[in-house]
Amino acid sequence: MEKRLPLLPSLLFSFFILASSQESTKPGCPSKCGNLSVPYPFGIGSMSGCSIGPWYDIICEPPKAFLSSPVFSYSGSFDGTNDNASLVEVVDISSNHVRIKNTISTKCFNTLGESTHFNTAGLVVATCFTLSELNKVFVIGCDDFSITSPVSGIDQKNFSSGCVSMCSKAQDIIAGSCTGIGCCETSLPKGLTTYVTVINSFNNHTNISSFSKCGYSFLGEQNTFKFRGASDLSEPGFLERTSGNGGYRCSCNNGYQGNPYLSPGCQDIDECADPNNNPCDGICSNFRGHFNCSCPHGYVGDGRKDGSGCTIRNSKSPALKISLGMGFGFLFILAGITWLYLSHKRRKVMKLKAKPKMMEVAIELDGLKDLTQHPWANQSANEDGMSLMDKSKQPDDLYDVSAVGSSKSSFNIFGQYSSDQILSLMNLEN
Repeated sequence: MEKRLPLLPSLLFSFFILASSQESTKPGCPSKCGNLSVPYPFGIGSMSGCSIGPWYDIICEPPKAFLSSPVFSYSGSFDGTNDNASLVEVVDISSNHVRIKNTISTKCFNTLGESTHFNTAGLVVATCFTLSELNKVFVIGCDDFSITSPVSGIDQKNFSSGCVSMCSKAQDIIAGSCTGIGCCETSLPKGLTTYVTVINSFNNHTNISSFSKCGYSFLGEQNTFKFRGASDLSEPGFLERTSGNGGYRCSCNNGYQGNPYLSPGCQDIDECADPNNNPCDGICSNFRGHFNCSCPHGYVGDGRKDGSGCTIRNSKSPALKISLGMGFGFLFILAGITWLYLSHKRRKVMKLKAKPKMMEVAIELDGLKDLTQHPWANQSANEDGMSLMDKSKQPDDLYDVSAVGSSKSSFNIFGQYSSDQILSLMNLEN
């Protein structure tokens, strides 16, 4: 499937055709032009049959290489005179982009504000290429602005884009920054196949001619161009640093290898083919475009050499030990709670057993009635009924009177009751 390719100045452009192919050329075709490697679908030579089509022919003029027409750069005056179209020099062909050298729109002035040089710049690419979105429009200068637009009649888009760069002193310029002080940048819509950029000045550099006599505008790869500050205004060596352009071409998807343009095309990579050099620590299973690692029975893990691998399943594993510890701990707590409950219940029963039964209380009450018949009790009639409980006032023969039960045990039993309870029991009996 063919895709439209984008271009750059170091400019990037893209070309139709996918993601990373092996760097190879068509059999019997040269692979290099100077220091430039030329992988298929590009090929060296016009109509040589080494490329996938005429748009991908590389014209080799060692040590330089050029794309064949209809890809060309444009440079000319604003009024249309001195227009010049030239082949685009290729700087690099990678698996993702093609970089080309680009032209720059320039306008210079003398100290009186008179124009000494002026040209516009642009690029036209074939229908199988598009300008890369990695490109930006840059303006270099301290009294300048640019207008960039597509070429009418070729591109179907209709827009204008630009930016403004201003400064009054060279000391204000910040190297590496293109925020509008000595340098500015702006984006273009994606999918363009043409552009023309024109640089203009607000005051013809009359107030800044001591350190900036020219303004510049160009399309370049954002990550390649680095603004060096005021030195780029007085010593425009940056013109050599703006070469290049990029795009992309077809390549094999992950898990496949080969050249997508040449038979047999992209082939599945069998990652499991070499048992001593595969990515799995356990069982390696190959599938089309991918593979899977797993562990044999009795082992755990992800099975990957770059992961947790495979380890033998251990019944005494930390997780099992923690689970058993928690289980035994719970049982211990439950046993403790049960023991406390039973102990509390046992003490409660013992307390109940310590109290006399109602039969015993009745027997003791009968004994107490007989005790009140003793002459000593009559002699104490005027005293509190509880004087019967005072042993210091009791006669020696007190215990002989008791015909029912033991008076001593009576006092032992009643010792467990308050005086109010005893009196209440006595009243109930009477």
